[in-house]
Amino acid sequence: MVRIGLLAVALGVTTLFAALGMWQLDRAAQKRAVFAEFERRGNAPEVDLNQRGVDDGAALPGHRTTAAGRYRAVTILLDNQVHRGRAGYLVYTAFELDGRTQSVLVNRGWISAAADRSQAPELATPTSSQQLGGLLSPPPQGGLRLAGFEVIEPLADGMWRVQTIDFDGLTATLGMQLLPITVLLDGDEPYGFVRAWTPPGGARGELTDETRHLGYAFQWFALAVTVVVVSLVLTLRSLKVDTP
Repeated sequence: MVRIGLLAVALGVTTLFAALGMWQLDRAAQKRAVFAEFERRGNAPEVDLNQRGVDDGAALPGHRTTAAGRYRAVTILLDNQVHRGRAGYLVYTAFELDGRTQSVLVNRGWISAAADRSQAPELATPTSSQQLGGLLSPPPQGGLRLAGFEVIEPLADGMWRVQTIDFDGLTATLGMQLLPITVLLDGDEPYGFVRAWTPPGGARGELTDETRHLGYAFQWFALAVTVVVVSLVLTLRSLKVDTP
């Protein structure tokens, strides 16, 4: 009876570990597909944000873009962004598009945060007409959203701090129409900060997201095999003990 119970538990645990391994394989396939689509869009013709009707947030990520217009005195600091172990902000500045009523948030890069959280960083923002280039991308999505994540906190004149980029909330607060997409400013463009853009599913350090999920899958499958082997060994030993 004890032997049957042990085998039943082993079977259940093995099934669970194998299912988790298959789930990680599926996640790896999803990351591979996302990265492939991102690369395909990056090689497609550039999207001109000054053209009317270009506002599909789901179809735009991954495309390169050019935009003519001017920065507005509206800066959004996305909080809790870490670069090389240091806490800071991603700096988004509204860019008014020539020929359109909408503006787009341009991610100008990362800056470190002051020890005094109430202190607003000093940022130089040009106001002259210009043309910039970059990559269209959705803003980072935090995994855990605590109470108050939606708060748009004023830090200084024309500067707000947020925990997430909520286009609807920002549109209502700022009184301007924002496209549901952001621009990752090219590294050779002026008026930017630290720019170390990582494509979705792409490399992070020495590993890609796909490789990381494959590694997790291998660990789960290895655990499943270990449970099977240990169960067989214990069962064989019990059989020997029961044999006169």
